[in-house]
Amino acid sequence: MILIADSGSTKTSWVLTGENDQKLEFQTQGFNPYIQSKDQIAAILSNEVIPKIDNFSISNIYFYGAGCSSYENKSIMYNSFKNCFANSEIEIEHDLMGAARALWFNTEGIVGILGTGSNSCVYDGDKIVDSVPSLGFILGDEGSGAYMGKKLLRDFLYFKMPESIHKKIYATFGLDDKMILDQVYKKENPNRWLAGFSTFISENIHEDYCNELVEQSMRDYFEAHISQYPGFRDLPFGVVGSIGYVYRKQLEKISSEYSVNLKKLIKSPIDELVIYHLTRKEN
Repeated sequence: MILIADSGSTKTSWVLTGENDQKLEFQTQGFNPYIQSKDQIAAILSNEVIPKIDNFSISNIYFYGAGCSSYENKSIMYNSFKNCFANSEIEIEHDLMGAARALWFNTEGIVGILGTGSNSCVYDGDKIVDSVPSLGFILGDEGSGAYMGKKLLRDFLYFKMPESIHKKIYATFGLDDKMILDQVYKKENPNRWLAGFSTFISENIHEDYCNELVEQSMRDYFEAHISQYPGFRDLPFGVVGSIGYVYRKQLEKISSEYSVNLKKLIKSPIDELVIYHLTRKEN
């Protein structure tokens, strides 16, 4: 049996699969070694993953995760998994590689991730050959759920939004300055909390303010990421992630503004990654 995981900062999708079309799918909370300690990662594996698969013999684990670009962070994840799955072969890759394989398999293209966070790269069908630095939700993550949530709350605190939207946010969440600042600067996983406001934005997308917030967030993403790649208009562009999927209308509009060929858009790469690894195993 092989275990495949696609992990963002908010949630992780898992598929356990093997011979005779056996398949077990489940979800856990997300992993990110930039903002989680070794103990937190170990606790998720012990409490949420192992109970689901304890009765199976797992030969290979393929984990694709946010924050797993550096050797140090890959080592943190690898050692955490090895402590729990000592007899399994383990491969830790960045979520960008997971998105690239899911979108393009063995062909070239530009890869975008638009979920809780955001990222991008150019993939040549085998490896990532170019990428813009991912700066996280404080300095970057343009176009992401956390980025939109940050813009929404900043406008809320500065009273730079229509009064009707301001009143609706207050009525829905009961927010005040102290609560927002505590959540962002003192509590765990502030990026997830900020990204949660994307639901409010999507529910009110008919409002000009919310629609423009999304469109401008997408423009910021194209400016910071996609337009930085030489020949970006000549390669097909694909996006994975819930934000890209939910706001596909706005994403398509901004792609057209930049003359970018948006070829593929998938909510989650996990199903395509299963096909990729089963195909690779057969070959």
